[in-house]
Amino acid sequence: MEIDVFILLKTLFVGGALVGCGFILGRDKGIKTGADKAIDTLCDGGYLRHRKMPDGNTELIKLNGDVE
Repeated sequence: MEIDVFILLKTLFVGGALVGCGFILGRDKGIKTGADKAIDTLCDGGYLRHRKMPDGNTELIKLNGDVE
C-alpha cells in the first residue's frame, strides 16, 4: 500500500511538471497564431486596407492613406 501511494504521488508530480512545461512553452504560440489568422481573415474579407509585400508580409494601411 505504501508503494502505491508513492507511485501515485510520483506520477502526479511528473505529470504536473510536463503539463506546466507545455503550458509555458506554448502559451504565446496560441495568441500569435490566433492574431495572425484574425488579421488575415479581416484582410481577405475586405475589412482592412492592406498591401502584400514581396517577402510575404502584410502591411496595413491607415484609413487616411498614410503608410508607416
